[in-house]
Parts: sequence; C-alpha cells; structure tokens
Amino acid sequence: MKKFKQILAGALLGISLTHPATAQKVDSSKLAKDNTPHVYFIITAGEKINAFYNDKPVQISTIEEFNTYVQTNVKTLKDSWVTITGKPKTGTYDEVMKTLKRNKFKHITTVIKE
Repeated sequence: MKKFKQILAGALLGISLTHPATAQKVDSSKLAKDNTPHVYFIITAGEKINAFYNDKPVQISTIEEFNTYVQTNVKTLKDSWVTITGKPKTGTYDEVMKTLKRNKFKHITTVIKE
C-alpha cells in the first residue's frame, strides 16, 4: 500500500510538472459585438435641417425649431445614436453640434461632406 501511494504521488507530480495548465483568456472580439437594435436620430445640417428619428421624418428646418424639438424630447433622444451629415462652419452644422453637446448626447457620429 505504501508503494502504491509513492507511485501515485510520483505520477501526479510528474504529470503536473510536464503539463502546466494556463487560464483561458477572454475572447476580446466577442466583447466588441453589439447586436442590440438601436434607435437612430439622423440629421443633415446644411442651409436647412433635415432630420429623421426612428425612420420617421421630423418636421424641422431651422435651428430654432431644432432646439425646441430637442429640448422637448431630450429624454427619448438622449439614448439614441445620432448621425450628423454636413460641412463644419457652413449652414447650421455648428449650431446643431452645440445643441447636441449641450444636451449631453452619448453616441454622436459625424459624416463630413466636402
């Protein structure tokens, strides 16, 4: 019995020294996927403002109407994914950006036209 315990202990020691187990790493590509549907607020800022919220057109065309719309609907708009298309320093682009940053929108993507 003593001999069997020595052989078993030696075998376990030999296996543990020759076969080190490493911890599995988390697959970082799986963490980056976001498969949840998002509500989009798409804005084209030029001389006039064209906007779509949740695939429906919004009846605004001036910066005053845009500011009023954002202030009245800020709770529902704040979590939406915003895409702004336009050219900086022309038209209403800068005023739209100021309004969105003032209201602390989280997900803003810009597409700059040339």
